[in-house]
Amino acid sequence: MDREKFLAALLPLVGGRDNTSLCEFQDDALYITLKDAGLSDENAVAKLPDVASAALRRGRLTVTFGEPERKEEVPHIMANKNTDYRALAKEILANVGGKENVTNCFHCMTRLRFNLKDIDLVNIDAIKKLNVFGAQITGGQLQIIIGNYINEIYDAVCVEGGFTKHAAIDEKVDDLPPQAKKKLTFKGVLNSILDAFVGSIVPTLPILIGSGIIKAVVLLLTQLGAVSADSPTIVTLSFVADAAYYFLPVYIGFFAAKKFDATPALGALIGAMLVHPTFVQMVTEGSGGSVFGLPIYAASYGSTIFPAVLSVWVMSYVEHFISRHSPKSLRVILQPTLTILIMTPLSLCLLSPIGAILSSGFCSALMAFYSLCGPIAVAVFCAIVPFVVMFGMHVGTVPFCVQAIASTGIEQIILPAFFLSNFTQGAACLAVGVKTKKSDLRALAFSCAFSDIVPGVSEPGMYGITLKYKTPMVAAMIGGAAGGFYMGLMGVGANAFVAPNLFALAVYIWSVSNLINTVISVLIAMVITFVLTLFLYKES
Repeated sequence: MDREKFLAALLPLVGGRDNTSLCEFQDDALYITLKDAGLSDENAVAKLPDVASAALRRGRLTVTFGEPERKEEVPHIMANKNTDYRALAKEILANVGGKENVTNCFHCMTRLRFNLKDIDLVNIDAIKKLNVFGAQITGGQLQIIIGNYINEIYDAVCVEGGFTKHAAIDEKVDDLPPQAKKKLTFKGVLNSILDAFVGSIVPTLPILIGSGIIKAVVLLLTQLGAVSADSPTIVTLSFVADAAYYFLPVYIGFFAAKKFDATPALGALIGAMLVHPTFVQMVTEGSGGSVFGLPIYAASYGSTIFPAVLSVWVMSYVEHFISRHSPKSLRVILQPTLTILIMTPLSLCLLSPIGAILSSGFCSALMAFYSLCGPIAVAVFCAIVPFVVMFGMHVGTVPFCVQAIASTGIEQIILPAFFLSNFTQGAACLAVGVKTKKSDLRALAFSCAFSDIVPGVSEPGMYGITLKYKTPMVAAMIGGAAGGFYMGLMGVGANAFVAPNLFALAVYIWSVSNLINTVISVLIAMVITFVLTLFLYKES
């Protein structure tokens, strides 16, 4: 390689020679330190002849030479059950800027999710070359698509990074380096708000899912007459399942405090005071009482999300302020005491009422949307669910689903749409498996169909089959819209939050007609998707 010719082609792509403070060749790589990293186009650099990769990290562009690495057609995680999870975890952490750059690490059904101090330290291209389905940055959050082996890899990442599951490491937001602090924009504010709610609610999902299944089974057994509603066991299981929603503010307060780097116990207290029996009784009697002469807004906060999140967010600033300005010798006393005294009137008199109004307003808007559009609303959402998942926005719908169920007892748009979409993705994969003559593709398609329908993990099928071959995705969208229209027409709804899979049928059994119409909508969607895929999919 002629280095002079190469540099002549490269320098315009990095802002010119005047934008470089250091440029040196070492072994099979070129290292360039840039004055203004924003002037560099590393993607264009990567396309230059003889370049294998180009990565920009912390103002330093690293260019490697040789043949670009090629990904295998079938992701390793799906093809190899003996994957070294610890080794993969080390590679992931190395490419997110190291464990020191991680403020929070959690996961959903198929994705690793990182909140980072400095998003610019992420080597997204290197992550995509690992044994994963893909990676993307959404709303300031890094999401790595893993698939069926998410639990194993998440455990390995937590071990390698020394992270507590569903908790941020002990790093102060105020101590972030200057480059991590982003400009204030409407999009940035909106993403931050959504991230706050998602980060506060996602850790509670095991509680909500488990209690939802128990509630559905209890309802099924009593409706079928298999057990008496007065049975001591049934009575106990019923109030245990109800406790998940009734005391939701306590769980939300605890995890919101972790999200906002506050004391989790104080966050739980904020939620607990909203559902304390004395306060509940006062509200029932029509009076919220007063504190320090200020009237307390009389509202019921059981099963709510917004009041606790809003209150704990403000509490995090109050607690940090008190911590910084308290004498070290008295901090252990002053910090919790003053925080409680300040937050009691702030939460009960101002913040929680605002949160309650927001909760009520959202539920009213959702019901108005459903009443106005009905079947069309469900049909449209069913059709676009794959893209909601693809862009990582599906977790962002969780707060709305949970709040709708907590407030009205049923959710008729989002949960039915996700439930139906998984069956259409499974039907599309199944049709590809039936039609293809390639043994490897057939095995992959059938395994993806099973993954879509039974455990409800859609990413392997989406990224491995439907999106890759396009026509199966078109068929799934059409089938989903048809089934969704029937769902909306019949008023199908879920009465508990569960993952969208085969077993989620349990939360549609709250009435016989609801269950029957759910099954009919699934059959409509799957049959249309399967037939259209057989017709549209062409073997290349």
